[in-house]
Amino acid sequence: MYIGYLNYVIIICWVTGGLILLTDVKAYKNASLKTEQKVSKILGWVNISIGFGLMTADFIYSHFMW
Repeated sequence: MYIGYLNYVIIICWVTGGLILLTDVKAYKNASLKTEQKVSKILGWVNISIGFGLMTADFIYSHFMW
C-alpha cells in the first residue's frame, strides 16, 4: 500500500503562493515598496508553478511510468 504526501505538498504550494499574492503584494503596494512587491509576485507565482509542476510530474509518473 502506498501512502503519499505529495498531494499535501501540492496544496500547500498553491495555498502559500496564493496567500503571498493576496497579502504581501498588497501590503508592499500600499507601502510603496516596488522592489519587494515585484519579488513577492515572482515568489508567489513560482510557488504556484511548482505546485502545478509537481501535479503534472505525479500524473505522468503514475499513468505512464508505473
